[in-house]
Amino acid sequence: MKRSLALLILSASLALGLLSACTQHSPAGPNPGAIVPGEGIAEVQLFDSRQEVEAALGAPPIVSDNPFNKEHVIVQYPQRGLEISYLRDTVGSIVLYSSGLKDGVQWVAYQGSTKEGIWPDSKAATIKTKLGQPYKELPQAYVYNGLWVRLDDEGGVESFSISKDEVSQLESLNI
Repeated sequence: MKRSLALLILSASLALGLLSACTQHSPAGPNPGAIVPGEGIAEVQLFDSRQEVEAALGAPPIVSDNPFNKEHVIVQYPQRGLEISYLRDTVGSIVLYSSGLKDGVQWVAYQGSTKEGIWPDSKAATIKTKLGQPYKELPQAYVYNGLWVRLDDEGGVESFSISKDEVSQLESLNI
C-alpha cells in the first residue's frame, strides 16, 4: 500500500512537472525568430499590403485614423499583441505589445521572439544582455537598428516597434 501511494505521488509529480514545462516559454521566448528587426514578424512584413495582412490575420477588431497623418490608418489586434500602422494601405510599422492594460484595452503579449530570445514580455535588463548596448538609450526606450524597445516604469517592456532603419531616422532628427 505504501509503495503504491509513493508511486502514485511520484507519477503525479512527474506529470505536473511535464505539464508545467510544456506550458512555459523557453528561455529564448516563444517562437524564436518570429520577430525580425527592420523586416517584420512571422505573420506580417513591412511593406505588405493591407489585403495581404488581412488575409493572414483576418479583419482587425480596432481600426482608427492616425491623428498625426490622415494618410495613415492604425489597426489593432489586442488578442495577438499586435498593432499595424498603414501608409496608403502599405505596412509602415509594426508594434508588438507586452501583456497588460493599455489605454483601456487589455493586451495579450505577442507570441514570438527574436532569434536572440527577446519578446515583448522581456525585462529591460534582458534586452541589453541579449542584444548588447543600444545605438541610443533614451529615458523610456532603447533604440536598435530596425527595433525601438519602449520601456514601462517598472523596467519591463511596454512594446517593440519594428520599422526600417531606426538609426538613420534618429540621425536625421539629431536625437
